[in-house]
Amino acid sequence: MDDAPKRRTLRAGAVTKATQAELAELGVKPDGNAQAATAVRLAKELDCAPDPKAAAAVARELRMAMRVVVAAAPPKESGDRIDEIAKRRERRISPRAAKGSR
Repeated sequence: MDDAPKRRTLRAGAVTKATQAELAELGVKPDGNAQAATAVRLAKELDCAPDPKAAAAVARELRMAMRVVVAAAPPKESGDRIDEIAKRRERRISPRAAKGSR
């Protein structure tokens, strides 16, 4: 008889899909980042958690793993809404400033 513990098959559920979407939004690929890969694995564990106590422990670990991933993620190129408004204002003012200086 084989004494090795049986491996559970983990399924990708809603938490896994949300985690992968957040990683994609951050521009972090799980195959190139150990912490991101850990987050995906923890998300699968959470989707398959056998009881609430196990789910709570896995959720806490997933939250901590994602905090590390977010902190280490490269900054995004695009600005927020305030930056867009400031750029439009600058473009609007620039032609006026050029006309006024003549």
